[in-house]
Amino acid sequence: MTNITRRSVLLSSAALATGLGLSRAFAQSDVSATLRLQAFGGDAELAGIKNAIERFNKKYPNVEVVVSIDPISTGWGDYVTKVIGQFTSGSPADVYGTAIETFQSFSARGLFMPLDDFIKANPGFSDFAPSLFEHCAYKGVINYIPIGWNNIMVNYNRDLFDKAGLAYPKRGWTWDEFREISKKLTVKDSAGNTTQFGYEVPNQNFFVQSWFFSNGTSILNKDWTASNMLDPKVAETLQFLHDLIHVDGVSPIPGAETMDNQFVAGQVAMISRGQWIVQNAKANKLNMDIAVPPKKTEEGTIIGFGAYAIAAKTEQPDLAKALVLELTSEETQREQGERGGGVPGRKSAASTEAFLAFPPSAFLYYETLPFAHAVPSPANFQEVEKIFIRHYTAMMSGQETIAAGCQAADAELNQSFARLKAQMGG
Repeated sequence: MTNITRRSVLLSSAALATGLGLSRAFAQSDVSATLRLQAFGGDAELAGIKNAIERFNKKYPNVEVVVSIDPISTGWGDYVTKVIGQFTSGSPADVYGTAIETFQSFSARGLFMPLDDFIKANPGFSDFAPSLFEHCAYKGVINYIPIGWNNIMVNYNRDLFDKAGLAYPKRGWTWDEFREISKKLTVKDSAGNTTQFGYEVPNQNFFVQSWFFSNGTSILNKDWTASNMLDPKVAETLQFLHDLIHVDGVSPIPGAETMDNQFVAGQVAMISRGQWIVQNAKANKLNMDIAVPPKKTEEGTIIGFGAYAIAAKTEQPDLAKALVLELTSEETQREQGERGGGVPGRKSAASTEAFLAFPPSAFLYYETLPFAHAVPSPANFQEVEKIFIRHYTAMMSGQETIAAGCQAADAELNQSFARLKAQMGG
């Protein structure tokens, strides 16, 4: 936990309004208080948060912001459990950083403050893509202010494409073209051992979902209230990924560990990841670029993003709103976007020369928003994710057939939704 306080010369109220997009002063600048911020992320996110708090303290020098940051090393399901525990024990934070995977879980329990009026009062939020706010709503009420986001793209090693004499992927490439390219990027030694894989079939829920969307389907129905695992297109998608492994040999069986390090080392030519991988690629001088995922029936990918929310019963709502404005300001978003870890929610912060400099096709991140689907995130997300990934892993390894795995996952998912409905009094 990091305690950050700072006293400095006060900015005028007018300067604050200009810098943060405030429509009115939320609290007296000489107020004394303590705010608790529960954030998530790593070093890049923490550095940006600290700088944002320093700017906040120029206006509110007597407000101490106590920061606790969670690396989400064990998944969003555990984070949901942690946050609900804070509210249950009567010790919630005032401001929460969280992600779309948790939105319904928290909003269904009424943990956070409605922010519709707050958003309307601050026209500076128009800098965000409208679709981000659409994903922030639960039953017509917005509880979250978006920050950085990630959509799954095909990240590829340009040097390996050059070595194989292959043209770089272009918009509109197909599954069949992807498959043939993956074969040509797979290299074996004289003994038949694979020394370079063309692709890593993903081992995580978020990474793999773009494949379903590019085939016009999803593992859940459109309103995330039931399984869609019996859709023939779901089985078709899973069979395609299975065949990349067991028929074409272009990917290993998904294991417990991701293959980011192998990608950086040139042992894997393509992987499905978000913008967070850029930071590591830069550090290792990897000559990589991004491509829109290949399509079967349509262009489609998945988006997940972070956001800030304010506890419904905070004792400092005005100060909390002022802090959120700084945490979501263009300056904060620009700084965090250029450090890596996600695409800034504000288009202005994602249009800077520094952000667009790498990878070469960084402009594609925003170009995918019209066909980017939110990661399926019902209020029982932690159960849904575990059920799906368990059967997905078994199908990819050959322990379950595609047909049996889809049937079993469908039954378990619908049982989970039935429990959720009972818990919510539906």
